[in-house]
Amino acid sequence: MNIKLLLIALIIFLVSLTRILPHPPNFTPILALAIFGGAFLTNKRTALCIPVIAMFLSDLIIGFHSQIYAVYLCIIVLSLLGNMIEKRNILNLGIVGISGSLLFFIVTNFSVWLTDGLYPLNLTGLMQCYIMAIPFFHNTLISTIIFLAILFTGYSLIEKRFLKILN
Repeated sequence: MNIKLLLIALIIFLVSLTRILPHPPNFTPILALAIFGGAFLTNKRTALCIPVIAMFLSDLIIGFHSQIYAVYLCIIVLSLLGNMIEKRNILNLGIVGISGSLLFFIVTNFSVWLTDGLYPLNLTGLMQCYIMAIPFFHNTLISTIIFLAILFTGYSLIEKRFLKILN
């Protein structure tokens, strides 16, 4: 097995386990992991599967929820977005991180509105759902940006120092 693939998969699995540690609501590395996997795993199937499998394994520990399909769909889309990053720089990562966080907010809260029965199924209910979710959005956005910085910087350092020795 390719040492680079193994290292990236290991990073994704280990970091995804941080979901089982106490954390503020929506402050998790999952969106950043999907982008990271998409950016560094050249095989698209692998780039899509590893973050989803990591999420699934952590969900086995913390439990499944009613919005699991919306969340997993977002993970897949973010992996594809990560795969589209041609030049890995702060600007591109920031754009993908912000876009991914917004996409996650829109899709998952639409799913809440549509399926959880908490809001009337009309435009007013949809707007109310999005408004009620705003306090959680900043944690999603901040955690995605922070974890993207950690993952991309950390992997770059590992790649420069250790992968050249191992290859």
